Amino acid sequence: MVSLLGIVLVVGATLCFSLFDLLRKKLTGRLSDAFLVMVLALGAVPLYGAWVALQPPAAVSTAYLWPGVASVVCNLGANYGFLRSVRLSGLSAVIPLLSLTPVFTSLLAIPLLGELPGAREWLGIAMVVFGALALQLGERTGGRRRQWRLSAGAWWMILVAFLWASALPLDKLATEASNAAFHGLVMHLGVGLSVLTLALRGLREAPGVRRRPDVRAGAGTWSLLLTAVVLGAAAQGLQLLALQHAWVGFVETVKRGIGSSLALVLGRVFFAEPLTPRKVLTVAVIAAGVAVMLW
Repeated sequence: MVSLLGIVLVVGATLCFSLFDLLRKKLTGRLSDAFLVMVLALGAVPLYGAWVALQPPAAVSTAYLWPGVASVVCNLGANYGFLRSVRLSGLSAVIPLLSLTPVFTSLLAIPLLGELPGAREWLGIAMVVFGALALQLGERTGGRRRQWRLSAGAWWMILVAFLWASALPLDKLATEASNAAFHGLVMHLGVGLSVLTLALRGLREAPGVRRRPDVRAGAGTWSLLLTAVVLGAAAQGLQLLALQHAWVGFVETVKRGIGSSLALVLGRVFFAEPLTPRKVLTVAVIAAGVAVMLW
């Protein structure tokens, strides 16, 4: 049974993640993927550092090491893949594919955490996954039904879904061996420093190569970037807290179900992406799957 606090934390994380995704989509046209991942990660480090300092010292056990490191690796790959996906495809087309994450998460949580969903939870997960796939496949173009083939952006997002599904059980193990603030600090620091190390290594190996500038705008870009840093830190922090009050499959299913609906609206409002009856119907199925799990 999920507590009311767990539900509130998940919904709060979802709203922050949806706005965070919107800002990342807008920033992909102005910043390189590597630079964006690095700044969003390292920018959150002072916020998590303050969180760590404002609470009692974390009792970090040796059991933290392997899930903590593995989570950093999964999040590093997922953040890069996410930016590649939204650069290649529309927000409303690929964000709902993250609804595949709950089934991956629920399956991985069985051996890692011993969390086995019941029949009703599996029904909700199945509805969410079906809606996500229906949103991508079988779209009509030019009066004819498109072949059942996924775009490059969609394949990137499916990989992201798997990596984030892998990260969530690892995050829960890591927070159990420390606390949410400490793990959030390590995760953002690990992702940011990894990208920075790779970038510096690339510069040393090809010192004469001219690279395009990372920043393509002025103060407006930095304002968006600062807002994205705060929203991303808040989203991840709320999610880590939610994992202490709910099973991981529930967290992912609710987050992706609500997030898919919001992506439809945000894609239409901010990027003029088409709002078709098929999109509305399939997102309704996704939302119904979330409702089944909450019922």
